[in-house]
Amino acid sequence: MRLKTTYYNNPVLNEERARDTLEFMKRQIRLPVLVMGEKKEFESYLEKYFSDKFNYTNHDLNWYSPSDTKYNTILCFEIIEHLLNPLLFLSECKRLMRKNGLLYISYPTHTLKYFWHESHFHEYDKSRFIYLLKIAGLEVVSYLEKTMRSKKIGIRPLLKNTPIGWSKQQYYKLRSI
Repeated sequence: MRLKTTYYNNPVLNEERARDTLEFMKRQIRLPVLVMGEKKEFESYLEKYFSDKFNYTNHDLNWYSPSDTKYNTILCFEIIEHLLNPLLFLSECKRLMRKNGLLYISYPTHTLKYFWHESHFHEYDKSRFIYLLKIAGLEVVSYLEKTMRSKKIGIRPLLKNTPIGWSKQQYYKLRSI
């Protein structure tokens, strides 16, 4: 099954990021699944891959979830950097996880704030994010970091392809402490 070019709301590097995400998840998702955020192409791909329908949030992720349903797997791709209160969000994810449930999170990080996307409130390096997870009562099961290269044209994309501007994609598999 081939993905089109609108993964993570970004037409660049879509196939590579989709492949990396699925590989990181080891193709193991336990149902039921909650996807934080709206349904996008990658989530549709996962539903077909696992032959099941996922549940999606339909509320502002900066606030408490109105649901008390518990899930074995929660997926959060490219969301946390857009939220005003990531600690509340992570605490809500933990609350919605079943015992032995897993939370998969991915997000980008850049070396300099100049390269942040204008809609990002936060970008974390690994140590700061792990500290945030600890405060939220979550621990890292596995972690992967991939350097991403820009395929766009212009001065800013050119700088992003140098060591000072490299974007890194962070992948975390988490469980409740």
